[in-house]
Amino acid sequence: MENKSRILKKIFIPVIVVVAVVIAAIPFFNQAKKSEKIQLVVDLHGYMPTTSRTPTADEPLVFNSTHYIAEAFMEENPDIEIIFARTKPVGGMDAEVSQWFTTQIAGGTVPAIAFSWGTRYQDRNWYLPLDEYLDEPNSWPYEGDYTSWRDVFRNYIWENGIVDNALGETVAIPVTLYPGASTGYFYNKQAFNKANVTEIPKTWQQFIATTEKLEDNGYIGVSPWLYFGTANIFDGWVFSQIMSPSYVSVIQDDLDYDHDGKVTTIEEAHGVFDGHFSPYKHNANLARDMYSNLKYYYSVMLEKGWASIDYNAKWLNGEVGIREEGLWAIPVENSNVVREFDFGVFVAPLASSDTSPYLNDIKYSWGPYHPRSDLSLNIMKAAVDKNPEMLDAALRFLKFLTKPENVSLICVENGGVLGAVKETMHSQLIDEFIRNYFPVLPNASWPSGFTDEYSDQLNRNFENWVNGILTDEEFYTRVDSIQLAGAKAFLKNMGVDNSSWTEGK
Repeated sequence: MENKSRILKKIFIPVIVVVAVVIAAIPFFNQAKKSEKIQLVVDLHGYMPTTSRTPTADEPLVFNSTHYIAEAFMEENPDIEIIFARTKPVGGMDAEVSQWFTTQIAGGTVPAIAFSWGTRYQDRNWYLPLDEYLDEPNSWPYEGDYTSWRDVFRNYIWENGIVDNALGETVAIPVTLYPGASTGYFYNKQAFNKANVTEIPKTWQQFIATTEKLEDNGYIGVSPWLYFGTANIFDGWVFSQIMSPSYVSVIQDDLDYDHDGKVTTIEEAHGVFDGHFSPYKHNANLARDMYSNLKYYYSVMLEKGWASIDYNAKWLNGEVGIREEGLWAIPVENSNVVREFDFGVFVAPLASSDTSPYLNDIKYSWGPYHPRSDLSLNIMKAAVDKNPEMLDAALRFLKFLTKPENVSLICVENGGVLGAVKETMHSQLIDEFIRNYFPVLPNASWPSGFTDEYSDQLNRNFENWVNGILTDEEFYTRVDSIQLAGAKAFLKNMGVDNSSWTEGK
C-alpha cells in the first residue's frame, strides 16, 4: 500500500505541477495573443471620446461618436487596437502642445495619428507627406463613386493651402470644418435693441461704432476671449480673423510668386525679404496702419484690466453687448438655461475701405465660403518610420474615420461644425448661422513670427507697445527685425534655398 502511494505521488505531483504551470501561464499567453494586435495610438484633440459614456458629476458633458467609430473600426479590423492618447494638454497653447509632442517623440510614445492644427509645426519635420496615399487609384475602400481617397473630400480643400505644408506636400487629413468661420461674435439681442442697433455690423468700422453705442447705453461693448491672455494678444483672433485677411488681401498678388492663386508660407517669407510686410519699406503705411488698428482694439476698445475680468459671469448677467467666442460654443450657448436674454451670432467683420484708406472693399458669399479645417489629423513620422504595419493601420483608420457617415456622426454630435468630406450632414443648431453672408477670404496670411520662438517675441513686444513700454518706432523696428529673423529660421528648418533672394528688393 505504501509503495502504491509512492507511485501515485510520483505520477500525480508532476502532473499537478505541469497543470499549475499551464494555468499560471494562461494570462501571459493571453497577453502575448493580445500584443499581436497593432496598437494604434490616436490623438483626436477636442474630439477625443470622453472616458464616461453617460454624464456624471465629474464629467457632465460626454462625447461618444468617436467611441462608436473606433469600436466599429476595430470590429472591421480585428488586427488593430485603438488606444486614445489622453495625456496631451488639449487646452494648451502652442508652446505647451509643442513641448508635449517633443517629449512624446523623444520617448518613442508619440501617437501615430495626432492633431496639431494642420501644419503648425511643419518646420520641425514631424509630419508624413500623404499625397501618394490620397492619389493612389482605387484607394477608397468603401461605398461611393470616388476615384481615390482624395476624391472623397470637398474639392476646394486641396486648393487653399490649409492642409499642405510650405513645400506643397499634403500633411494633414481634414475631418471637420468650421461653419464658415472659426470664430465669431455672440451678441445680446436685448442690448442691441436698447442701444438702437438695427443692423449687424459687417465691417470693422461698423463694429467699432456698434460697441460705442452699447457702451453709451451702459453695456460692455465687447468682451474678448480670455484664453489667450495678455502674452498672446498679437496672435489672437482679432489679428488672425480680421486684420490679417483684410490687409494681406491688398498685397496678395505681389506675394503669389508662382501665380497659382494661393500664397504658401515660403512665399510669405519671400514677401518678408522683399519688404512687403515692413513698416519701413514700400508698404510701410499699410503695415503701420494694420498694427495701429490692432493696437486700438486692445488699448481703447477693451476695458482697462480686461485680462482679469470674469466676462463669462457678466455675459450671463446681461452686462455684455458683444462677446468674442469660438463658434464651437454655439451648441453650448443654445443649451444654456441660466442666460435670460436671446442671443445671436454674427461673422467676424473684416476691416474694409471704411476702416482704412489703404484697404479694399469686402466681397461676400451667401453661406460659408470655403470654410477652413477644424479637426485635421497628421500621421506622425516618428511613430510609423520603419514600421509599415503601423503606417498601414493609421491609413486604414483615417480612411474609416473619413467615411461620410462617420464624419456626419461627429458633426451632428459636436453641433457646431461641417464635414470636410462630401455628402455629410451637420447639426441644425448652426443652420441659422450659416444662412449669412460670409466674407471671401484671401488665400494668404499676414505673418507673425513664422516659428514659436519668434512668434513669442512678437507677442511680447506687441504687449509692451500696447502697454506704453515701447514707442511706435521702437515697436516697428523690432517687428521688422523679428519677422525677418523668423522667416530665415523657418526657411532654414524647411531646407529651402533662398540664396537668390535680396532683402528689401
